[in-house]
This record gives sequence, structure tokens and C-alpha cells, in this order.
Amino acid sequence: MSKKRFGTIRKFNRAILNPIMKLLAGRRGVFYSLVYHSGRRSGIDYATPVVAAKKDGSIYICLTYGTDTDWFLNVQAAGHCKLKIDGHLYFASNPEAVGKALALSAFSSSFQAKLEKATYVTQCLRLKTP
Repeated sequence: MSKKRFGTIRKFNRAILNPIMKLLAGRRGVFYSLVYHSGRRSGIDYATPVVAAKKDGSIYICLTYGTDTDWFLNVQAAGHCKLKIDGHLYFASNPEAVGKALALSAFSSSFQAKLEKATYVTQCLRLKTP
């Protein structure tokens, strides 16, 4: 996918799709999760829909747009965030970008196949949960 087209999709998602997804994300039985974070400069609280999965004391979030997103940079700067996944709220810390191969097993087998084919996703964010 070209950078220009990818940028257009990213803008559409941020302006149109994300506000709609925030109404559903994080609820029980919904594929999307919510990451709660504070602006690294403004201190304003935000909620961003993401694809996340929990496994063995870690939470993995697909970095669909790479590490150059506000939510990722905010979580990195703070060193922690909260996540709502499948109706449960988690506190997570120690953010670290890892290769998607390391995160694959945390996701359902049907999503693993899609993630393996998604060449634009090369990393996931790993966070530790207490």
C-alpha cells in the first residue's frame, strides 16, 4: 500500500471510524479494545480503539500505523496506560515495541492468519500487567 493511500486511510479512521469504534470497543465480545492514555504535552485524557490481546501477563497491541502515532508516543512517554479488553479493565506498564512474530500467539488463530499476511504491520506493543 502506498504511503499516500495509507495516510488517507489513517486520516479517515481517525476522523470517522475511531469515534464510532469508541462506542463499542472494549466491550465484552467486541473485537476492538480501548487504550486509555494521557497526552504527553497537554495532559488531556484520550481513548483510542486498538486491536489488542492478553496472554501470560502481557498485553499485545498491533501497531497498524507503526510507532509514529500519538497514542503510542503518549504511552511510551508515560510508561503506562489502561486498556479495556473484552469488558475487563487492565493497568499496563513497561511498554516495548516488539516484532509481530513475538505477539502472534496472543491472538486468536483466525486473526493470526490475517496478521501474518498484513505486511504493513511489522511490530506490536507489549505491555506488562500486574
